[in-house]
Amino acid sequence: MKRQSLMLVVIGVVLFIAGGGIAFVTVNNSTKKNTATTTVAPPVSTPAVVTTQDVPAGTTGQDMVARGLVAVQLVPQKKYVATDLSNLQGLNDQVLTTALTKGEAVQSTQLTPSTSVISIPAGQQAVSITTTGVSGLAGYLVPGSSVDVYANINKLSTAPAGAPIPAAALPCTELTMSNIEVLDVSQVVPTLNSGTGTAASAATATPTTVPPTRAIPPSLTLLLSVTPAQAQEITFMTQNETLSVAQTQKGVTPPPLSTCVGTGQYTVLP
Repeated sequence: MKRQSLMLVVIGVVLFIAGGGIAFVTVNNSTKKNTATTTVAPPVSTPAVVTTQDVPAGTTGQDMVARGLVAVQLVPQKKYVATDLSNLQGLNDQVLTTALTKGEAVQSTQLTPSTSVISIPAGQQAVSITTTGVSGLAGYLVPGSSVDVYANINKLSTAPAGAPIPAAALPCTELTMSNIEVLDVSQVVPTLNSGTGTAASAATATPTTVPPTRAIPPSLTLLLSVTPAQAQEITFMTQNETLSVAQTQKGVTPPPLSTCVGTGQYTVLP
C-alpha cells in the first residue's frame, strides 16, 4: 500500500510539472504573438521632388513646375536626405544653381532665391507692372517670355490751356510697346496634365479623373526689361491707365506701334 501511495504521489508531481510547462509555453507564445501584432514597421519610402528630365542650372522653380520638369514622387527611405524638397511649394521664387539629371531629387542646397540672380540686359532697365490676374495672362507667363504691353485709355490728356488733346472716343486701347522680355513673374500656374494639379506624368491619369480648376491669381506683378524711354512711358501708363499684356513669340516682327483714337480705330505713328 505504501509503495502504491508513493507511486501515486510521484505521478501527481510529474503531471503538475508537465502542466506548468505547458502553461508557460502557451503564455510565452501568446505574448510573442501580441508583441508581433503591435510592432509598427518603419516607413520604406518618403515623398520628394524629383526631376522628370534633365534640368540645366539657372532654371527657375516656377519654370520647372510650369514645364513639368519636376514631380512629387516616393523615394526609398534609405536614399532620402534631410535637404530633399518634399513638395513643389519649396520651388517658389527659387532658381537652380546646379544642373540635375532625370530622376534626381531636388535639394534645398541646390537652390537660391531668384531675385538674387536676375540679370538686366546691358543698356536696359527693369520696371515692374501690376495687372489683374487675367490681364497678366493668368499666371501662364514664365521668366524669359516676350510680351506686348497694351494700355487701356480711359481719360484724355489735357493741354496747359485745358483743351483736350487729341479728340478721341473713349475708352480705347493702344499698343504701348512690343517684344518686351519678362525678367520675373510673381506667380506661375502649374501645368494642368494630371488629376493632382502637379506636373506629374499624364500617363497616371485615368479617363474618370476630374482635373482641378486652375486658381487664377487675383493680381500679378511682372518685372520687364525695357529701354530708358520705354521705362518713362510705362511709368506714366502705370500711374494713369490700366495695363495688360499679350504673350508673343521671340523673333517675330512686332506690329507697328499705334495711338488709339477710339474703339477699334488706330492711327499708325510716323
